[in-house]
Amino acid sequence: MLATVGGVNVTLGILLLLIAAHTRRQYSGVGTQSFIACMVGLGVWTAAGGVNDIISVYELGAPNGDGMSPAVESTPSIIAFGLQGPRIADWVLQTVVPVLYALFILAYTTRTDRRERLLLFVLVPFGLLYTGGSMSATLVSLVLDNLPGGLSEALLPFLQFAISISFFVTGSIVLLSLGQLWRTLHRYQHVSTRLTLGLAVIVPPVWFAERFFIALAETPLARAAIPVPFVILSTCAAWLAVTRFGLFEEIPAALAVARQDIVAEMPDAAITVTDGHAILDWNAAAADLFEREFNTVVGQDLATILPDTFDIKRLLAGGQTTCRLPGSDRVLEASSSRITDSDDRTLGHTLIFRDITDSRQNARRAEVLSRVLRHNIRNRADVATAHLRQFTDSPTPDTADKIATTVEEELSALRDLGRTAREIESVLQADKRTGNRSVEELIRHAIEEVQHAEVVNDGHEYAGGVSSVPVVIDTPPAETRANGEILIPVIRELVSNAVEHGGSAPEPHVSVRVKETSDTEGVDRWWIDVADSGAGISNHEVEVFEDAEEQPLQHGKGLGLWLVWWGVDRLGGEVSFDIDRGTTVTVELPGSLLSYE
Repeated sequence: MLATVGGVNVTLGILLLLIAAHTRRQYSGVGTQSFIACMVGLGVWTAAGGVNDIISVYELGAPNGDGMSPAVESTPSIIAFGLQGPRIADWVLQTVVPVLYALFILAYTTRTDRRERLLLFVLVPFGLLYTGGSMSATLVSLVLDNLPGGLSEALLPFLQFAISISFFVTGSIVLLSLGQLWRTLHRYQHVSTRLTLGLAVIVPPVWFAERFFIALAETPLARAAIPVPFVILSTCAAWLAVTRFGLFEEIPAALAVARQDIVAEMPDAAITVTDGHAILDWNAAAADLFEREFNTVVGQDLATILPDTFDIKRLLAGGQTTCRLPGSDRVLEASSSRITDSDDRTLGHTLIFRDITDSRQNARRAEVLSRVLRHNIRNRADVATAHLRQFTDSPTPDTADKIATTVEEELSALRDLGRTAREIESVLQADKRTGNRSVEELIRHAIEEVQHAEVVNDGHEYAGGVSSVPVVIDTPPAETRANGEILIPVIRELVSNAVEHGGSAPEPHVSVRVKETSDTEGVDRWWIDVADSGAGISNHEVEVFEDAEEQPLQHGKGLGLWLVWWGVDRLGGEVSFDIDRGTTVTVELPGSLLSYE
């Protein structure tokens, strides 16, 4: 009867080897090599156990299935050890096969690198020390008995300790492999449940039967028979997985690699939802965009993170839509794609959210620049052309001088317009922050670039020329991290505008004052007020500017105020106007850009 059980095990081992051969002929790609290695290992393990059972029947092994028979013990040690080959193979493969199984599971369900594979193989020597049951007796009889008594007694506790450790290691490998399978089934719903269950019973039941159930058997026949049904289950599961369940057609590793290499690293926010709109996964960009950690939203309805006005049905139907984030000026463009199975059933959706705030702003700025430039160039060119035509009427010398002056002014204005356009481009491309720089030094630098402006200290009487406008600076001894390539043009344009509008007052003056509010953590906000005593900026200019988006019939006089608006916006600030008594333009900036010396 024991020989029959051994023959069944040998047959099952051959079938497993045939499955490995079939896989090698028919398939290639992710996981195939490790699956073949696992099948070969499992087949040899099963066949070795069957051969060992047959040997014990013919009394080449001990009558009780442990150790060696007297006939074998009387032979030389080398020959005796050779006759134990099937038993040794059984012992070695009890550790190697779980490692091969773990390698296959890792390769099949996720990406593995050399470090992970090396770690598993480093565990093999520890597992090989796990002998258990009859192999312990074999080691003692073949190794320890041939050593000096003291050395044998010293090695025995070490071997027992190593057996316990390696048993734990091998068992952990099996359990971790099952855990990875469960994680894959839970994470990727398109993966077949029957395929996952089939993979779960290829190695673990056989290993547990060999390690636990055999210990309950009292006879060699029982010990040989216990693993048989588990090996049959393993063989059937392996065959069905390869030929019926699409083992190498539904490869979860493809999704894992796609997530790691595409979704996880893409700059756009990506969210995966079920067909019922429950959030399954999202990448780092989505966490940053919606300012929510993944573990706080997984399983929640998609609507919980989107504004109420967002058309989710239209998006999931394949349409493209836009929305504005609640409490923010950021505009998102969203698109979706279906996740389907082999029968084209919808399992979920992948949503891509792209922040188009910058692109929209750039498009709007380009439109404004184009409109203002066309308007001003056309008007000034028309004025210059009209004056030049007056030369055909034989003008008087005085009239000719006026015509020449007007034409020169118009051409100069066009040059200034081009300079401002180029400066706007530089401002929009400049970094927001640089090294610390004195706020007063930066303001003085800006004022020096303004014609007819002269800096005076607050509280001192102005004694400058009649053609100059005094500019009072009042600023604390602070430094700013705001980029001077942005802030200097902004202040210069505001001071220039103040000098232009305030210069006609009986006692013209302009002031530039810096103030801030602080809390326990430092500066909260800070302001730069540029005020003049003139008639003020026209309401038309302020309306155009505060609207921040020119309409076709609205045109400012130039690009200076647009440079101010876009420059301050680039620094994360805001601009406001007070035109009741003169004009006061307030630039509000983040406190993080200001620090004290």
